[in-house]
Amino acid sequence: AEVTEADGIHPGNGFLAENANFAEQVEQSGFVFIGPKADTIRLMGDKVSDKHAMIEAGVPCVPGSDGALPHDGEEILKIADNGGYPVIIKASGGGGGRVMRVVEKKEDLLQS
Repeated sequence: AEVTEADGIHPGNGFLAENANFAEQVEQSGFVFIGPKADTIRLMGDKVSDKHAMIEAGVPCVPGSDGALPHDGEEILKIADNGGYPVIIKASGGGGGRVMRVVEKKEDLLQS
């Protein structure tokens, strides 16, 4: 960016766009980061904290758990029944969609 005398840096899609440390480094180096603030990237990178932030802001959210799933299978089934099937089970942070599992039927939910 210094060599080309750019004023700002757009991270594109993917890795750098989701990297809060990169956004901070860009701004600390005197450039404009064209994207969300580092704190926002951190907040939205965790699916539990981002859902809580959206609910607090009044944004309608898909029904589901309000955090990590409990260890009680019956409670997990209640959460899924509340939102309806199919359900998607996802890690709370990261994964890029690779750690998601679609469960079509109630009887398959506690199978893994």
